[in-house]
Amino acid sequence: MVSLASGQNILSNDDAYNKKKSEELASSAVSYFKNNDLKKSTELLFKAKEYAEKTDDYELIARMNGSIAHQYVQLNLNDKAKFYLDNAIKQINKLPESDKKRSLKTLSYLEIGNIDFDEENYQKANEYYKKSLHEIELVKNPDDQAVYNHRRSLYNIGNSYHYLKNDSAEIYLKKALAIKNNYNKELDHFIYNSLSQVYSGRKEYQRAIDTLKVVLEHKNNLDKRLLSDIYYNLSQNYKFLEDQSQYSFYNEAYIKLDKSTKEKEMQAISSAIDAEQKDYKEAISYADSSKKSVVVIAIIFGLFLAGAIIYLLYRRKKERKVFENIISKLESDNAEKSRLPESLEKTPKEVTLQIPNSVEQDLLDKLKKFEESEKFTNPKLTISSLALQLKTNTSYLSEVINKYKGKNFNTYINELRIAYICQKIYNHKEYQNYKISYLAEECGFASHSSFATVFRNITGISPSVFIREASKSQT
Repeated sequence: MVSLASGQNILSNDDAYNKKKSEELASSAVSYFKNNDLKKSTELLFKAKEYAEKTDDYELIARMNGSIAHQYVQLNLNDKAKFYLDNAIKQINKLPESDKKRSLKTLSYLEIGNIDFDEENYQKANEYYKKSLHEIELVKNPDDQAVYNHRRSLYNIGNSYHYLKNDSAEIYLKKALAIKNNYNKELDHFIYNSLSQVYSGRKEYQRAIDTLKVVLEHKNNLDKRLLSDIYYNLSQNYKFLEDQSQYSFYNEAYIKLDKSTKEKEMQAISSAIDAEQKDYKEAISYADSSKKSVVVIAIIFGLFLAGAIIYLLYRRKKERKVFENIISKLESDNAEKSRLPESLEKTPKEVTLQIPNSVEQDLLDKLKKFEESEKFTNPKLTISSLALQLKTNTSYLSEVINKYKGKNFNTYINELRIAYICQKIYNHKEYQNYKISYLAEECGFASHSSFATVFRNITGISPSVFIREASKSQT
């Protein structure tokens, strides 16, 4: 009996040691993350997970997997994030109903929402953020962490509403600011940044600048990616105010900091890959001594990974081909920008409205001048307003566009806009550093999401892929 008790005590001590070690490593990882050392932060989180998995503490294992998922979200590796988030949720579901379980579910919903947000599924992200808010509001005795997550839920709802062009954005962002909490006050900086974007969207550019300047007072303590975002937003607001000096100053600061941040992100990705390979090597080593089935699993995983790499290479090659076709068409049809992605020299469609030949030719000449004027980038442009500009009626205008351009008015305008922004990105290197939301506004789209959808439908690739290929072509 003494021997058995002694053995249990050793196991208990080991368990306590592993829990303590996991917590210490995770805490250090947070400190490195705040100092923008993503490489070291990622290494420590994987070590923290390793110690957590030596215990039977479901909550601890869930938190470590969730932290790694959060790290991957920051690195835009959403598939990896989902894998670790699934692991975290499996552990959370093993816990009894309690405030702790609700808090962990809150974090899970926040992370899932962040992944959808990153993939521009703003409506879906908003729904998950609302689920996180529902869970955290059920917590009976909230601690500082729970209050912080309450604020995060409100902030994320407000931020997603901003991208959905919903007037509720400011309401939720101000609700998040109104909750006083000394835990992780850096969240205030993110909230102010989002508020500035709301004001900018309403063309209150000076108010947006004043809001961002509040955050810049804490410049030395800011997350570098947030600081990069603030520089970018300041540059755009000054651009709208036609303050060229301030625009240039903050735009240069943004480009310089953005490059440095991306280099550190690549180092962190490399660390994560090394840590995962260590996990797989240990699994194979264990299989050699005990369970040969693990080797089979490792082989299957290897084949799956190889297949994924082959698919990725194939997709990249296909995307490159699409990009080259776009550039070829832009270069050959430069005089007629509306001829993206296919030639407009088609057999006229069946006539449904008799228009005098002289009127028809006059309209075609005016449309050509309209295309060269770039007035199609006006986001408020409608078929009625264009008909007024061209001194005709909407019926004649619609008929000529359908007959000679081979498409309806909306498709015609959208193709002009996409051709215009493709030219800008390809011919002006600075456009490759701009955010998708700015590019959308530049060519006349009301929102990031509608621009991305139309861009993909017309070109066959996303705006980010086009920018990547354009950048590669010029290096």
